[in-house]
Amino acid sequence: WPAGFLCRCPGGRRVCAGGKGRGVEDAAPRPVGLEPVPGESTGSFVRRLAQVNAAAVADVLGEAGGRARPQELDPCVQEVFLHEQAVDRLAVMAWQTPQDLRRTLPTLARPRGCSARQLVRVAAWDGPWTVLEPCALCLARRADVVAPVWLASGERWQVCMRHGRWLRDASGSGPAQVSLAGLEPVVRAHRRWVRLRQRVGPYARALLADAMQVSACWWQSRRMGAETVWAQREDVLGEGRQLWSVPLVVYPEAVVVAEAMAVYERQRRWGRDFGNGAPGWVSRRWISFVGERLGMPEEMQQGGYRMLREWTLLHRVSAPVVARLAQQPPPPDYLSQRLPALPPHRALPAQGALEDASCLQWRLGQAVTALE
Repeated sequence: WPAGFLCRCPGGRRVCAGGKGRGVEDAAPRPVGLEPVPGESTGSFVRRLAQVNAAAVADVLGEAGGRARPQELDPCVQEVFLHEQAVDRLAVMAWQTPQDLRRTLPTLARPRGCSARQLVRVAAWDGPWTVLEPCALCLARRADVVAPVWLASGERWQVCMRHGRWLRDASGSGPAQVSLAGLEPVVRAHRRWVRLRQRVGPYARALLADAMQVSACWWQSRRMGAETVWAQREDVLGEGRQLWSVPLVVYPEAVVVAEAMAVYERQRRWGRDFGNGAPGWVSRRWISFVGERLGMPEEMQQGGYRMLREWTLLHRVSAPVVARLAQQPPPPDYLSQRLPALPPHRALPAQGALEDASCLQWRLGQAVTALE
């Protein structure tokens, strides 16, 4: 054990777990181990480790190698970043292996601002991370959680498929957790999204971002399912039309659109228009295909196509027809292969606001008159 890690006896007297001759008792109490919650922020884990050992957060950070020892740590506002050596020390104090901590605490993979001279750094949250509450029903299954837990999420929302709950950033308006009882299509859509991400690869996140932008634009302009299926889901939530609930409300349709976009992009990668149709900027056959997949063909013809047209203009086949006819045919399994990033997508951010991964410039809450 690290010499000097402070614990408290049942009577409250402070002793040193690693010191010698530091009291009348030969066997000082050892630090109490703690198992991290998958996806937990390092700050949340450090604070819980300090609480379960009746020690100060400053003492835990000091044992990990921190020089500056803040007396208070708010995991909702601050995160703890650790150098590799500090991770090893923290693992010893928590009765865990360094590999287990790195696997369950996501921010350990990016020790921002840490070095051999500064093993521990406490900084305000920024960048691609979002602090979420874990699923309350998942935590209820664990008897060792005795303090608040906070997750460090690369997404602004998550879905707990085991208990059917939508977890979201509650720093603004709206609840932090939403029960999906009565909203089973959202859970089924999330399963489909997981399968799509496995088949397509990292580029699937960009396609979902584009699909969410299109679906949110439909919602705001009161097109497609805004007055039918989406209104029914809003009735189940009991919140009416709220901006915070849009990703949840349109999620099933957004996944369907993302799947159709993947079909389109697999053909475009090999210089083919959708369904081997005539070359052009807008593929009417594909837009009709999306409307049929959504079960909204009439709504698509009545105006929903405008948002998809904006996307196809950015994702059109740019190779000349002569060059396309001269190239080799795609392999037989090209419709099931993973996709690389295709223009206009270049960088594929794996974390942060989903809309930042989209090629569409429109944002929820802005005027949609340009698309009317």
